[in-house]
Amino acid sequence: MKIGILSDLHVDLKNGIYEKILQGLVTAVKTKAIDVMIIAGDVANDYEVSLGFLRDVELKADIRCLFVPGNHDIWNEKHRDMTAWDTYQALKSFGGNLANGPVALSEDWTVIGDMGWYDYSFGSVDYTISDFDRMQIEGRLWQDKVKAVWDRPTIDMHQYFLSKLQKQLDANRHKNIILVTHVVPIVEFTVQPPNRLWRYLNAFLGSRQYGRMALDYSVNYSVSGHVHYRRRKTHGHTTFICNCLNYTSQWIDNNDPQKEVQRALKTIDIA
Repeated sequence: MKIGILSDLHVDLKNGIYEKILQGLVTAVKTKAIDVMIIAGDVANDYEVSLGFLRDVELKADIRCLFVPGNHDIWNEKHRDMTAWDTYQALKSFGGNLANGPVALSEDWTVIGDMGWYDYSFGSVDYTISDFDRMQIEGRLWQDKVKAVWDRPTIDMHQYFLSKLQKQLDANRHKNIILVTHVVPIVEFTVQPPNRLWRYLNAFLGSRQYGRMALDYSVNYSVSGHVHYRRRKTHGHTTFICNCLNYTSQWIDNNDPQKEVQRALKTIDIA
């Protein structure tokens, strides 16, 4: 079985880009003979657009698509009356959303995932929890502060997702596992070496605990996104994959969405 991996599509940040990325993804899925697609978050800045795109992928590529929300997917800038919980729950209407629970690919392989959150552990020790809670440095505001408002402190939100994933991993210890989060689980996927600004901003990219959890449970593959890298790193039994399409301004050729999707989409083969 061939699994396609991609994240951070951001299909609504430029006029007309939705259809071009969709067609590029459909073409890439067929060209690469992919059986199941995993999208690790940040489809769009509007949960309704994200839902529409995910359903279009399944329909037009005739493929099963699995997904975890990213922080952009739950932003409420287009839905001011909704909290992060509201948009997170609304995204569960997509059947392939792993926030609904693990998905068995076969008798031996299971996909477990959720968006995850950050606990500041990738940030510099020169800053305090209160410093990070402000989510602001040198006039730059981390937009989750105002667009992804939960009902509890940031670190408690991270703990919610960590505990949820641990319970699912416990229940599937006997399986081969693909673990999917939007946020990154290892320091190699943060901005390294960080400049003065990123010594602060790295705090909002993920958590070391997700990486340790993947290793503790001997996860086969740990898939993430969020930071707009295309990297692969193996630690022990676990291969960590961060594979983002990114903003059009970050493409090698920002005038050719089909080629960029083809270039960005990577696959893994499972027995």
